[in-house]
Amino acid sequence: MNDDELQRTIAKLRADYAAQLPGTVAQMEDLWRSLVAAGMPPLPLAELVRMVHSITGSGATFGVPDASRAARELEECLERIGRSGRLPGPPEQERVSALLAALRQAAVQH
Repeated sequence: MNDDELQRTIAKLRADYAAQLPGTVAQMEDLWRSLVAAGMPPLPLAELVRMVHSITGSGATFGVPDASRAARELEECLERIGRSGRLPGPPEQERVSALLAALRQAAVQH
């Protein structure tokens, strides 16, 4: 593979990643709403943290650094909620919703 082919492949990978990112964030938002409604069962919360963590690591790699930064902040917030072992109150719920909105914005801006 020559340099031009490599650059085209990287550009396609980045474009594919950016195209699927808004859908992934929408899944996270749906999962968050379900978690709150169900009283924060631990396994789905862990799944949400895993989803967010994957964007924390991959966003910058695929040319969406704002998504990585937003995901990192959201991941830390969700981990605090998970460690607390209790249903988050309205302020925490609003914080997660705001962080999800910031992640969604980063996903669609790219």
